[in-house]
Amino acid sequence: MSATAAPRTLLLVGDRFVGFAAQDDVLTVTQFTDEMHLGVYSWDTLPIRVRAGQGVTRREWELVREQALLLGLAERLEFDFREPALAGRGEAHKHRSCNTLIADLRRDGEDLFSATLRVHNDNELLIDHQTGEHVQGMVVVEAARQMFLAVSERYHASRHRDRSYYYVIESLNTDFENFLFPLDATIVYHTLRAELDDPGRLSFAAEISLHQAGRRASITTVTYTAFDAPVIEAKEHRRAQYAVEHTVRTAQQAAAAAGAAATGQPVLVGA
Repeated sequence: MSATAAPRTLLLVGDRFVGFAAQDDVLTVTQFTDEMHLGVYSWDTLPIRVRAGQGVTRREWELVREQALLLGLAERLEFDFREPALAGRGEAHKHRSCNTLIADLRRDGEDLFSATLRVHNDNELLIDHQTGEHVQGMVVVEAARQMFLAVSERYHASRHRDRSYYYVIESLNTDFENFLFPLDATIVYHTLRAELDDPGRLSFAAEISLHQAGRRASITTVTYTAFDAPVIEAKEHRRAQYAVEHTVRTAQQAAAAAGAAATGQPVLVGA
């Protein structure tokens, strides 16, 4: 690549974000691969820096680079991709890594934590709903949820390695201030309250904001508690049992009422 010519920057995004590729200097992985094979960059004399946005996997990135090499474009195209350090399975509470939205989690101060947003092309929230150029709002809400879980698991719950915690959200409110697009974004967690004295019950309040292109895209306020798992699981089981019993009893009463109406017989409610 020429040392004197200023490279043009081309942004690559996952195929799921084809709507965003309506922008200049943005292409999906498939569009870029097709253009390389059509010779679009063979006659372009300017150097091009190809930078990964959201939705580009390492495997896709390697395939794109291999194609560039085979087509003799390696000298003209400079590839800029960094593998994100995803939050662990037990931190984001996700079994499949494609659904993990938190990466490069770090502590910036006593009450301040940050991470980079990572949206996989096959994320569960994109598979059946992706319209327009922006990333849908439920990704923002889920990113805030995963952020408070990851911060709590890594920096607080990890002090009590003999315990397993069950997280209960008490309140969660998100204000959307700007569209989020499939490019670099930063998530910031600001602790408002952290009650850590009782290891069986950790209680928190926090503000979680998402930033992109010098603007705040959203802010989420959340209060939540991490309970000792055996305690909350027993309580959850009792309430589930009550819900089942109530539903069965109601269904039986409705069936009895329907049968009586068909025969003209009176029904003793609650009998």
